[in-house]
Amino acid sequence: MTFDIGRVMSAAFTVIARHPVVFLGLSLIVAGLPYGLMQFFALNPDGLAAPFLEGMFTDFDDYWLTFIFAGTGMFFVYFTLTILLQAMLIVATVRDMRSQDVDIGLCFAEAMKRFLPLIGLAILSLLGIMLGLVLFIVPGVILFLMWMVAAPVMVIENLGITDSLKRSAELASGSKGMMFLLMIIFMIASGILSGMAEGLGFFNSTASVFLTIIAETAIAAVQAAGVAALYVELRTVKEGPFTDTLSDIFA
Repeated sequence: MTFDIGRVMSAAFTVIARHPVVFLGLSLIVAGLPYGLMQFFALNPDGLAAPFLEGMFTDFDDYWLTFIFAGTGMFFVYFTLTILLQAMLIVATVRDMRSQDVDIGLCFAEAMKRFLPLIGLAILSLLGIMLGLVLFIVPGVILFLMWMVAAPVMVIENLGITDSLKRSAELASGSKGMMFLLMIIFMIASGILSGMAEGLGFFNSTASVFLTIIAETAIAAVQAAGVAALYVELRTVKEGPFTDTLSDIFA
């Protein structure tokens, strides 16, 4: 059995279509609305957003120090919420592929079991990829491809951080070219959606904010479902069907 990009994309979109409330609802809260808010501030720096910003910085003498502090805090909040979102949607995707019920509460419970290790995994892999990018870019891209399914591995196979990275690299072996092509397709599609939303700001700021919310919600949902579908594809190509294992994990 060979790696099939079409099969990965079909699986991702199919599971989203079957459970739009779970995938699009959670993605709206974690990704769509925050991005829409940032777009709102970007388009109204001296207008509607000014009272909010003035109130936010009233008790601080140093605007830029406060701005950096607030930005750092929001980044870490968004970072942790994104990890939780991805874990929940990974569980939802795999349960759907197993023809099991997809319940937000159950997905949240499964994701929380691995929440702290997932944060460690995300930090370690991000540092490694950034270091690789500094070293002439190519090593960083290779590491990104090798570790692309480390999160699904940790969530589904319940492995530790280093074992998840190793397992992800093993699954990606022999399929990096197709994975790179899949990554390029996703980046182009998401770039077009985000670009359209931002570009619309030159003509209608309100429409731009709403389009940004829709675009970023869809991108987050497809990314999470796509990573889970990619994991299933890689493991199926390498080892064949593994429905019994999944049944044990998500019973």
